[in-house]
Amino acid sequence: MMQNNKRFSINKLPLAAAVTAAVMATPAIAVDFHGYARAGASTNLNSGGEQTCFGNGAVGHYVGRLADECDTYAEIALGDELFSQDGATFRFDSMIAYSANEQGNDYQALDGANNISGVDFAGEEVTRNSSNPYGGGDLALRQLYVSANNVIESLPGATLWAGKRFYQRKDIHQLDLFYVSNSGYGAGVENIKAGAGQLSVAYTNSDNSENDDIVQNNKIDVRYSFPLAGGNNLELIGIYAMADLTDQQEDAGFDDQDGYFFTAELSSGVMGGFNKFAVQYGADSMGFTNAENASGGRVANNNAGYFESSWRVLNHGVIKLGSGWDLGHSVVYERAEPHDASADDGERLSIVARPVYNWTNVMSTAIEVGYSETDRPWFDDSQDLGKFAIAQQWQAGPGYWARPVIRAYAATFFGDEAEAARGGEGVDGDVQIGAQIEAWW
Repeated sequence: MMQNNKRFSINKLPLAAAVTAAVMATPAIAVDFHGYARAGASTNLNSGGEQTCFGNGAVGHYVGRLADECDTYAEIALGDELFSQDGATFRFDSMIAYSANEQGNDYQALDGANNISGVDFAGEEVTRNSSNPYGGGDLALRQLYVSANNVIESLPGATLWAGKRFYQRKDIHQLDLFYVSNSGYGAGVENIKAGAGQLSVAYTNSDNSENDDIVQNNKIDVRYSFPLAGGNNLELIGIYAMADLTDQQEDAGFDDQDGYFFTAELSSGVMGGFNKFAVQYGADSMGFTNAENASGGRVANNNAGYFESSWRVLNHGVIKLGSGWDLGHSVVYERAEPHDASADDGERLSIVARPVYNWTNVMSTAIEVGYSETDRPWFDDSQDLGKFAIAQQWQAGPGYWARPVIRAYAATFFGDEAEAARGGEGVDGDVQIGAQIEAWW
């Protein structure tokens, strides 16, 4: 490696010039830069104040996410291939996320310690800032892992990984609903050639709180994906979870509970797009209620909001209708049996459609119509919610997935949950308007 013999006196140069000189004197650094972001402003035309939203990124938007996102959220991912030799590669990836649940003003500190949690009218967990009048947010580490390809001689083409990562997540984008999300810390080998398909095996763990104690949960995740006739693909997923109690926790009488979770997903190419149909079942500590399968291996009955067993059927996709039209669609039905045998089963139905018409390469109009009906054991009656939203969009290219996008929208919500919003004052039939950006790169 050649030496650079030029000398710079830092104290005689402006700071910017000194930094430039230092960069030019070192080899160029190429880093992969990826991310996601959304932010916007909105208001209620009729009843005043900020827009009322009915979903969030933790539990999904069961009437669709368009015109139903009141938060600011961003992910910044940096990674690079650090080694490549004789077909073997090593790669490092990382991700930091920022989240602010209130729109707030131009100053939103990273003061998550001031945030307080509670349950909203729909029984969902929400977080609000208790002391900062300008609103606060949280900074979170989402991913930090290393992956190595072609390093196991007996498994050519397979990838070895370890660290903290989003592990092969599955989602319905227009609902922001992750129906498989066994992410977190772990290690595994993925894309192992096995017969006609590929096998992935992973170990992950996550923690739960019980009486101010932390209980570690260990999970084994096995997935097999293989092609079918007609260009279809079937993936089978099985996750088994075990609570790993310490000796002190066992002596204290902690009651642990294992659990399991299965998913079968059929993926098809159709009408210039795709369609996915999935059937899911979770039991014991892996029963689920909302967007994701439960974290698993939890202490028995330490959260009455989780169910003893659950099953879900869903279908979603995006297709092209021709003449500039794209259509995103989803149907989700889930049913769950609570821990309390005397309580009624939980039930939820969600139907959402988002047609998009592309006027030009950079302008489109999106309409989203959604309906959900939810029956929870702690409700006296089932609760329904409907939504109609329209958005004028300017985006980087034509198509449903074109981003970044700037959109101006108007929406109205109606039904039981809209009537119960704002402490019973309701926003049923109110017109809510806003502007939002969404980007990924």
